Amino acid sequence: MDFGDVSDEKKFNLDGPDGFHYFWSDIRKEEKIFSKRQFGGGSVMVWAGISSNGTTDIAFLSSKMNSEDYQNVLEIYLLPVFHEICGINGIFQQDNAPIHTSTSTKNWLSANGIRTMKWPARSPDLNPIENIWGTLARKVYRNGRQFNSKSELQQAITSEWASIVPEEIQKLISSMKDRLIEVITKKGAETSY
Repeated sequence: MDFGDVSDEKKFNLDGPDGFHYFWSDIRKEEKIFSKRQFGGGSVMVWAGISSNGTTDIAFLSSKMNSEDYQNVLEIYLLPVFHEICGINGIFQQDNAPIHTSTSTKNWLSANGIRTMKWPARSPDLNPIENIWGTLARKVYRNGRQFNSKSELQQAITSEWASIVPEEIQKLISSMKDRLIEVITKKGAETSY
């Protein structure tokens, strides 16, 4: 089975992954403050897609998207490369976010010849791009790095996205069969992915 392209959105904060402002590595030592800004200083939302044959460019999104906004992202970032990186029989994988599963988006995907994979609810362990987001976040925030502006954060994300090696993506895409088997074996319980 050709799984094709896997996509998702991810939020990146100026002050570090998941917006944590404080971190205690040892309660006997003084706390390390990551940010003195209130509310984390801001964030950017990104969308991207991966395939065993390549990636889409990374898209920076508005903070609140509707189905039409999502379709515009797919038209600009997915459609031009879908068959090139997924093959003629590629299957597009996305989660069940309402903008992904709306009738409008389903109709758009169908009209553009993009088949989708049925997606079980609450199953991020079946989406290999979640692993790529982890890799990307570690690279963007290495050594406790923080950012002074959204444009600085966007530049770091874009640069680190370009440095993701194809072999890592191929390994994750190849794990799909094992991921599916483990989900079935564990009857939907948490997996090792």
